[in-house]
Amino acid sequence: MQEKITTMDYSREKHFRSGLMEWAEGNLRDFAWRETDRSLYEVFVAEFFLTQTPAGNVAEVYPEFLERFPDLRAIDAATEDEIVAVIEPLGFYNMRSEALKSIAAERSDLPEDVKELTELPRVGHYVANATLCFSRGRRLPILDRNVERVYSRVFGTNWPETRSEQIAFAERLLPSDDPRTYNLALLDFAAAICQPNPLCEQCFANDYCEYYETR
Repeated sequence: MQEKITTMDYSREKHFRSGLMEWAEGNLRDFAWRETDRSLYEVFVAEFFLTQTPAGNVAEVYPEFLERFPDLRAIDAATEDEIVAVIEPLGFYNMRSEALKSIAAERSDLPEDVKELTELPRVGHYVANATLCFSRGRRLPILDRNVERVYSRVFGTNWPETRSEQIAFAERLLPSDDPRTYNLALLDFAAAICQPNPLCEQCFANDYCEYYETR
């Protein structure tokens, strides 16, 4: 049975949402794949590569990859060796090239449905939701280990244990008017402030963060 949400919990969620959106002003990182006119495919490529890979590394490879492979048809026409030659600096290059070739062999365009995206090789819930949120502005929660770190620290005992409840929790915090900015801010806040060794004194949430209270 899901734990009842109290008025205090809602208040803390509201404060975190508004605080994060305020923090986003002037603090968001500037990456090529975040440009608002990027296509579904261009955002997907970035999110696919960003899994277990630092954003700075992806930024170095991203322009060349799109120049060589501007769409799935170009990937389908290429050999795995040609793909590997571009993405080798990212690591996991054999797995990634095989997955991209498999996707391109099945489809000429990417689906715009979360379930269909997650059915593609090596595409999980995070990549699917991030792709559709950042390229289409869809109100979809994103959860990777960095986002989970933020939520589990700030909300502590209220952070659910099961994956389905965590997704519901993250979705509840999403603003209805600008989920894209919120999710981008969440990623950047995790990278800049709520790091593995957090900069708690610089955090907007330190007056209600459970981690800060008990550290």
